[in-house]
Amino acid sequence: MDFSKHASSFGAAADLYDRIRPRYPLEALRWALGEAPRRIVDLGAGTGILTRQLRELGHDVIAVEPDDEMRRQIDGDARAGSATAIPVEAESLDAVTAGQAYHWFAGEPAHTEIARVLKPGGWFIPIWNVRDESVAWVAELSDVFDGHRARTAIDERTLTPDQFGPLFGTAELQLFRWSTPHTVDSLVDLIKSRSYYLVSDADARAALEARVRELAGRIQGDQEHFELPYVTYAYRSSKL
Repeated sequence: MDFSKHASSFGAAADLYDRIRPRYPLEALRWALGEAPRRIVDLGAGTGILTRQLRELGHDVIAVEPDDEMRRQIDGDARAGSATAIPVEAESLDAVTAGQAYHWFAGEPAHTEIARVLKPGGWFIPIWNVRDESVAWVAELSDVFDGHRARTAIDERTLTPDQFGPLFGTAELQLFRWSTPHTVDSLVDLIKSRSYYLVSDADARAALEARVRELAGRIQGDQEHFELPYVTYAYRSSKL
C-alpha cells in the first residue's frame, strides 16, 4: 500500500470522520491517566475526538495534528506537528496520547521525539478502538473489508512489551469491551471515513458500500438499530 497516501487521506472527509468515528470508553482513559489533571499532547489528534474527551476529564491538552483540514475541527490549543516534530518544549508533558494513530508513526525516530517531550516517568499512551471480531457478523464484516482495507504497519492487538524502545519501560495493556449503536446508513458512513475507502476509485467504493449495506441490513432486520461491539486496546508505558 501507499502508506503516506492512506495516512493523508482523512482531511477530505474531516466532517464525516468527526461525526461518525467512535469515542473512547471513559474507564479506559481513567485507567491510562488516573484521576489527577495532567498536561498532555494528543498526538495525531485528527479532528480532536480524544482531545475533547480528555479535556472533559479535566486535563490540559494540546492537540498535535499534521492535516490542516482535520485540525480545523479542533477548538482550543491545536498545533501543526507530527510524531517526529512535536511543537512543545522538552520534558514539559505528563503524557502523550495517540488515539487510532500510533500505527501511522510507529518506531524510530518517533519514539525518541515522544520521549523528548515527556517528563521522566511520563506516560506514552497509544489507544485503539478495534471491532470485536469474536462476534460472527463482525468477523464477516472484516472479511468484506479484506479486499479493500489498508494493512497497517503494526497490529494494535499484538504490540510487544518492549514496543516503544529503550527509552520506555515495559508496556502495560488493558482491554475494555463495549459497543456503539448503528443503523445501516451509519455503518456505511463509518466505512466512508476509513482510509481504504477514501483512496479507492468510484467503482471500488460503490462495491464496498453495497456489500456493507447488504450485511448491515441482515443484522438490523426490523430493529431500530443494532450494536457494533468493540474492544478498546489501551497501552501505557512510562519514560525511563
